Amino acid sequence: METCLWGEMIRSRQDAEYMLYPRVLAVAERAWHAAAWETIADQKDYDAARHDDWLQFASAVGHRELRRLDQLGVRYRLPRPGVL
Repeated sequence: METCLWGEMIRSRQDAEYMLYPRVLAVAERAWHAAAWETIADQKDYDAARHDDWLQFASAVGHRELRRLDQLGVRYRLPRPGVL
């Protein structure tokens, strides 16, 4: 699995961290986590299991991983919800 970072405006490590985090956490999660919903054939069960998995991931990022990034001094960007 890979992801892209458009780097033409990145001039420092801090700028790269700001552009990468916390999105890279989602990429890592998908790369290493085999979700139960990936093998479910029934659409309703699939949607429910996927939604539950998302809630667990979002909770872990919000309650644990962002705190860890703060402790490490990593600058990160949390976009506002919705469309700008």
